[in-house]
Amino acid sequence: MTPEIDRQAVQWMVRLCSGAASAEDQSRFRQWCEAAPAHALAWQALQTSIGAPLQALRATGQPCADGSPLRDLLARGPSRRQFLGKTLALAGVGVGSAWLGSRLWQARGDLGTGIAQRLSIALDDGSRLDLDARTQVRLEFDADVRRVRLLRGALVAAVAPDPRRPFGVTTEDGTAWARGTEYMVRKETDHSLAAVLVHEVRIDSRSGQQLDLGQGQAARYGAAGIETLDAASAAAMAAWREGRLDVLDAPLATVADALRPYMRGALHLSGRAAALRVQGVFSLDHPDQAWAALAATLPLRVTRYGGWLTWVDVA
Repeated sequence: MTPEIDRQAVQWMVRLCSGAASAEDQSRFRQWCEAAPAHALAWQALQTSIGAPLQALRATGQPCADGSPLRDLLARGPSRRQFLGKTLALAGVGVGSAWLGSRLWQARGDLGTGIAQRLSIALDDGSRLDLDARTQVRLEFDADVRRVRLLRGALVAAVAPDPRRPFGVTTEDGTAWARGTEYMVRKETDHSLAAVLVHEVRIDSRSGQQLDLGQGQAARYGAAGIETLDAASAAAMAAWREGRLDVLDAPLATVADALRPYMRGALHLSGRAAALRVQGVFSLDHPDQAWAALAATLPLRVTRYGGWLTWVDVA
C-alpha cells in the first residue's frame, strides 16, 4: 500500500459514511476495491484502525454504524465532511512547520498554506502578509483599494502606507481597515477576530456596526455585532508566528481550533472536553506533544485512530 492509496481509501470512507452517497458512488467504490488488491487491503486496514464496521466492504450501500465515532463526526454536516476531505487532500504536504520563506506576490490572485505550514509574503505595494497554517487568501488590489479577502485561517498584515488606497482584510463577517498598522485577523466558524499589534484598526462588521481598535486591543465581530476582548489577548492571538500557542484561561475548544491546522487527519472534541479551561504555552509545531501535555494536566483522554482521527473526551 502507498500513501496515495491510503488517502483514496479515507476519501471513500468519508463519502460512504456521509449519508449522501449515491448508487453511482457505491458502484464506483466497488470498482475501486476490485481494481487492485492493495485497494481492498487499504480499505480493510482503515476500517480496522478507526473501528468502523467491516460490513461496508461487502455491502457498500450501508452507512456507518450509528454511534460510531466516524459516523458522529460525519453527521455534523457538509462543512465537517469537507474539512476532513480537504485535510486528506493536503496530507501529502510537508509538515516541517517552518516558514516557507518570503515570496513576492503581485496584486491579484489566490495564495495559501497547507497543514502545519506558515508563509511570509512580501506584496508588491511594500506590505507583508504572514499566513498561519491552513490559511487561504485572495488579493484584490486595484487603483482605489487594497483588499485581502481572508477565506479561512489567520494572517498578520504589516501595511505599507498609501494615502490613496486604503488597506483592508475582509471576511464574510466584515472588514478590518488598517491605519498605518500591523494587525492580525482570524476567520472562525461564525465570526472573525481582529487584534491590533501596532497603531489602529477600524472594524466595519457585517451587522453594520463600526469600532476603532487601538494598539493592544482585540475584538470579535460578525452578524451579531462587535465585542471587545481582553487586551492581554491581542499579542497572544498572534503568537502563532513564532510557532507558539499562548493560552490565557481559554476553553479547550479554542486550543483545539488553534492546533487543528497543524494536525494531520480529523480532530473531534466532545462537548464536555471543549468546556474545560486551559492556561499555558504550547508548541504548534508539535501538536502531539501539546495534546500529551494537556492530557497530563486535565482530566482528558486522547485517542488516536491510525493517524487519521484524534478523539478527545473527558477521562
